[in-house]
Amino acid sequence: MWLPNIEGRPGPVYRAIANAIDEDVQKGILRAGARLPPHRDLADHLGVTVTTVTRAYVEAARRGLTSGHVGRGTFIRGEPEEHPGNVVDLSINILMPDKEVAALESRVFQRRALPWNELLGYARPQGHQRHREAMAAWLDKTGLPIAPDRIVLTAGAQHAMHAAFSVVTQPGDTVLVEDLTYSGMRSLAQQMHLKLRGVAMDAEGLRPDALDTASRTSRARVLYCMPRLQNPTSAIMSERRRKQIAAVAERQRLTVIEDDVYGFLSPERTPLASLLPDRTLFVTSVSKSLFPGIRLGCVAAPSPFIEKLSAAVHTTMIMTSPIGGDLFCGWMEDGTATRISDWKCHEIAARQVIARRVLAGLRMQSHQSSAHIWLHLPQRWSSDGFAAELRARGVIINASREFAAAEQHPAAVRLCLGTPRTRAGLEQALTKVVELFHERSPAARIVV
Repeated sequence: MWLPNIEGRPGPVYRAIANAIDEDVQKGILRAGARLPPHRDLADHLGVTVTTVTRAYVEAARRGLTSGHVGRGTFIRGEPEEHPGNVVDLSINILMPDKEVAALESRVFQRRALPWNELLGYARPQGHQRHREAMAAWLDKTGLPIAPDRIVLTAGAQHAMHAAFSVVTQPGDTVLVEDLTYSGMRSLAQQMHLKLRGVAMDAEGLRPDALDTASRTSRARVLYCMPRLQNPTSAIMSERRRKQIAAVAERQRLTVIEDDVYGFLSPERTPLASLLPDRTLFVTSVSKSLFPGIRLGCVAAPSPFIEKLSAAVHTTMIMTSPIGGDLFCGWMEDGTATRISDWKCHEIAARQVIARRVLAGLRMQSHQSSAHIWLHLPQRWSSDGFAAELRARGVIINASREFAAAEQHPAAVRLCLGTPRTRAGLEQALTKVVELFHERSPAARIVV
C-alpha cells in the first residue's frame, strides 16, 4: 500500500498529500489502477485528521489524478497508453494539462468578455475587438508587439495558413520551404495546387545562401518557414541567422509566412516578423500553448493584407467562433493562459531530460525546449520501415516522408514527447524505440 512522506513540504497538509500523489504518478510509482490507502488508515499513518485526507483526495480528483468508487476506495485514474498492448501515439504534438482541465470544468464560462447574445451571434470576419486585443497581448508575450487591428482571428494555425496562402499565391505558384517542412504545409500545398521547393538547412534551420540561390533560380515569391523550434528538426534561428534570412527576403522581395506555433517554448524571444514587419504574415495558434479544442489562431499581418485576409476567413467559414475567442480572453485576464503555458514549458523541459537519458548514444536533433525529437536511424533502417515496425509494437511515430519537400527523404523519424499523460508513460514508449533501434533481427535489416 502506497504511503507518502510529506515532511518538509510547504503549504497546507491536504495539498502536500495531493502533491505527493501527483509527483508519484509522474514518476510511475503510482500506476493506473493503483488503490490509495483508506482515509482513516492514511490519517493514522500521517497523524492528521480524516477530514484532511478527504480534502487531499478531493484535491487529487480535481486535478484528474484519481477516481473514487463507493465501497471500493480511491484509485489512480487509468491512462490507456500506459497499459501493455495498447497504442502510444508519439506522432501528435500535444501536451494536455490535465490538472488545469479538471479545475476548469466547473468554471469554463465563469469569466466572459462578451455577453451571450454577442457570443452566439455573427461576428466580423476579422474577429471581435476584445478577442483581438487578448490575442495581441498574447503575441506580445511571445515576442511580437502588434496592434489588434493588424490581427485576423482564425480557427487554428492551419486555417490561418490557408487564409495567408490564399491572399499571396495562385494555383501553380512555387513556394519556398525548408527541406524538411511541417506535414500540414505539404497537405495544404497539395490542396491549393502549389508547388514546393525545398531549401537546404543546417543546425539553425534555413541556410541564407541556399535561400538566395533558390530565390534567384525560381519564380517563387513566397517563403514559408518556422524560425523558432522548427517542425520536425527543432532548429532555432539565432539572431544573426534571422538577420541574414531577413536580408535575403528583402533583397529578393519575398513575402514570408512565418509559422510560430512553438514560439512560446523558444528561448529566442524575437520572431522573424519583427525584422520584416512589412513582408511577413505571422501565423500562430493556441493549440500547442493551451488547447487545440478551442480552435483559435490568427494571422498578424501588414495593414494592406488585413481586408483580404478577413475576406478569406469569410469565404472559408464566415467567421471564427466567438466562443473560443471568449474562453481565451477570459484565460488571459485571469492568468490561466500564462499558467498553462508556463507549465508546458516546464513539463517539456522535464520530458526532454527523460528523452535524452533514454535515447543517450543515438544520433538525434532537438532542443531542451522542444516538444519533439528528430531521430536519425542506422543504415539498416528506412524511416518507413522503422515506423511500421514500431507501430506493430504499439508506438506510433512520424516517418520522414511526411515532412520531405522532395521525393527523397532521410532515414529519420519524429518523436513527440507530450502525448503520454505521464512521464513514466513517455519513458516506456521511448524504451520501445531504443529496443527496436538496436535490434538486429531479419526484419530490422529490410530497407523499404
